[in-house]
Amino acid sequence: MALWRSRRASKGPSSASRDGLQRVRVVEKIPVSDKAVLLRLAAADEGQRLVHYPAGAHLDVHVKPGVVRQYSLVGRPGADDHYLVCVQREPDGRGGSIAVHDEIAGGELLDVSHPRSTFDLVPSARRAVLIGGGIGLTPLMSMAEHLHAESIDFEFHVYAKNPSALPLGERLEARPWTDRIRRHFSDDGDSFRDGSPQALVVPDPDGAVYICGPRGFIDLARDRALAAGWPADRVVVEQFSPASRATAQRPLDVVVASSKERIAVGAEESIADALERHGYETYRSCGQGFCGSCVVRVVAGVPDHRDDFQTPQQHAANTHINVCVSRALTPVLELDV
Repeated sequence: MALWRSRRASKGPSSASRDGLQRVRVVEKIPVSDKAVLLRLAAADEGQRLVHYPAGAHLDVHVKPGVVRQYSLVGRPGADDHYLVCVQREPDGRGGSIAVHDEIAGGELLDVSHPRSTFDLVPSARRAVLIGGGIGLTPLMSMAEHLHAESIDFEFHVYAKNPSALPLGERLEARPWTDRIRRHFSDDGDSFRDGSPQALVVPDPDGAVYICGPRGFIDLARDRALAAGWPADRVVVEQFSPASRATAQRPLDVVVASSKERIAVGAEESIADALERHGYETYRSCGQGFCGSCVVRVVAGVPDHRDDFQTPQQHAANTHINVCVSRALTPVLELDV
């Protein structure tokens, strides 16, 4: 569910961005697969409690100056003494995961956001089918913790190449709900492409499906769920990588509604880049169009939506735009920033 926020012109760091951060200490860093590590984070000040989080939530982690990444919380929702995040090394990524693996050590202080969630449990569902591909199992783990605590029936299907590639395999074994887990390894001929779990094939009118993983995995799982007859509002997804973007971009102008300042946006920069260059805070976080932090209201003009955050209905309405990746179908956009 999108939560739209209006932004006003400002110079320098905003109080909202400062107030939304928590200082934490890395109290433990341990390997949990052949390419993933688990960070245990506690409040930097003894006696301070961390902000509670719902199932499926994530943190914006300030890995180092100028580098902010989103990592899912894998622990028990409601815990306020520590956070757990799992980070998979991505050699072909943008450098955030490599910095976590190579530069962050135990005892280090980090800034993290208050927990946020765009991947929520359906309140009315009395049964859940959790489907996670690789590192995509992480937000589903906090969902499993919540479902178990609330005595809600669920199955948890996890997919990986082999046991050593399965993130948090030992932690999965130790959970009180380990009997709900079904492990699928492609090296054994049991990949998602080889077939869907029965729980996905037969829709449950009281249930919901939750899917997370690489984009191709999500698309296939969602398509199969919808084809099987699951209602679209009972198929909930979260992805860890953005859709492919068209590279051709044209310059445009942005008019700031509050000040009427007209800003030129070059072909090689984002709308967010141009706004920040002129002193306007955009609150962007992922920079790839799927976290929703940078969404602003469109006052005039037609956006060219290139994000994975808004729904097709929201895209069609053209009332908001993700300024980190989206462009314009008209020469000028007027935005409420």
